[in-house]
Amino acid sequence: MKVSLKVLVLTFILAFVFNVNPVYSAQVHRIQPGETLHTIAQQYGISINELVSQNGYLRDQNLVAVNQVLIVPTKDSSQSSIGNTYEVQPGDSLYLISQKLGVTMAKVAEENKLENWDYLYIGQILKFPAKEAPKQEAPKQQVYKQTAPEPIAQYTISELAKMFSENFYLRGPAGGAKVALTFDDGPDGKYTGQVLDVLKKYGALATFFLIGEKSIRFSEVVDRIDREGHVIGNHSWSHPDLSKVGIERLNFEIMETERVLEKITGRNTALIRPPYGAVSKEAIEYMMDLNYKAVNWSVDSVDWRDRDVDQILINTLPSVRDGGILLFHTAGGEGQSLAATVAALSEVIYTLKVQGYEFVTVDELLSIPAYK
Repeated sequence: MKVSLKVLVLTFILAFVFNVNPVYSAQVHRIQPGETLHTIAQQYGISINELVSQNGYLRDQNLVAVNQVLIVPTKDSSQSSIGNTYEVQPGDSLYLISQKLGVTMAKVAEENKLENWDYLYIGQILKFPAKEAPKQEAPKQQVYKQTAPEPIAQYTISELAKMFSENFYLRGPAGGAKVALTFDDGPDGKYTGQVLDVLKKYGALATFFLIGEKSIRFSEVVDRIDREGHVIGNHSWSHPDLSKVGIERLNFEIMETERVLEKITGRNTALIRPPYGAVSKEAIEYMMDLNYKAVNWSVDSVDWRDRDVDQILINTLPSVRDGGILLFHTAGGEGQSLAATVAALSEVIYTLKVQGYEFVTVDELLSIPAYK
């Protein structure tokens, strides 16, 4: 009886904790008839400059439309980074934090003993190591030694993108008002189709980075993606961290997926996105040998974690610029709902179209081949 009572109490506590309203870092405002940026700024007690700075996607401040989404900053503008610590903000992921701090994901994870890189919570305080000064190369000596593998993740994603500027991309060129929608972790039998419906409604093209093992089970969805004019990329066979696997496993993850996608579509993709955005120098070099271009992203919706429409909009719109590569998902873990992704996607596309953005596939944005 006492055990049952404890279970009931624990259930009540968990229900209370996990059903509270989301904590937003900003507010979402959907423009109403007759409103302007000036009247909206007045309504929230902020300046137009503050409003505009929160909405980096705005190309024309005088061009607004009913139901266009604006992100309104809150009054709390305290810095999230103090000293050698960082407070996790809504929309943050380990990938984004590593970009902000200029250190590798592996170093942040090691410093904070993070066993699961996907698990972060708002308000969490992370320690991060100070940036290391570039090491001076010692004079080479003629010595005989065994060849040891280089340390994993010795370069940040930004450093790798600079090193391999024609083979590893985080964004496209500025100008031209073009952005690329990209979708990871599909296909599946539910949300991928709903995302395709939204794209068809708005006449938007996108790039889908697909998992090989799932592509076998949902080959008809892969075929639909291809038939409707979207581009298909490789997202590995089983979604491992490619910065931590050996060459043999890396080859299997890439080539087995390529084999399956070629069987369904009749084409060999030339685009690959590393799961989690994690990749090493050696992995990129191997992908180059296989005639792949690796594509990460510049805008992370964090929709797999923040399953709330407004929060996904807050995560996404402030960071959109010309040449942006936007990351969403069309499949997740067992029983994971991506209904908020589907709903938010409609608002993202509508809002950006109002501002004159064109949605193109990654290959068009980057002027690289989609297929071999």
